[in-house]
Amino acid sequence: MEELLRECLGFRLGGAYRRTDRLFNRILRPTGLSSAHALVLACLLGKGEQRVQDLARETGFEGSTVSRLVRDLARRKYVRHRPKPDDARSRLYRPSARGESLRAEIERLVRRADERLRREMTQADIAGVLHAIEIMDRLP
Repeated sequence: MEELLRECLGFRLGGAYRRTDRLFNRILRPTGLSSAHALVLACLLGKGEQRVQDLARETGFEGSTVSRLVRDLARRKYVRHRPKPDDARSRLYRPSARGESLRAEIERLVRRADERLRREMTQADIAGVLHAIEIMDRLP
């Protein structure tokens, strides 16, 4: 079992993700947003109005997780929504003025967290991580 814990890619990647997520959450704390909330809001700030399904595809979160995150962001007045014109059952989400006001701060803090990660790696390490992520992005 010890070997499994040490060599299982899924376990190791999960641990690396959790440590990275803690770092981002710590650095994003001044905004009052978790890294998950900030990622969803950043997608809306960067790409404009989107459906939950679009955000799920973009972030890698399950649709139910994105629904919870946008509901929370809407409750906190960071995003607004409206019915999709061709399908009233579907909603389109976009940043509110309050969400837009966080654009520069989110970008600054995310860059700071990313720089913190990159300081621990060589250029070859970074290239390897990015290559591994590209491979994993093809997983179902």
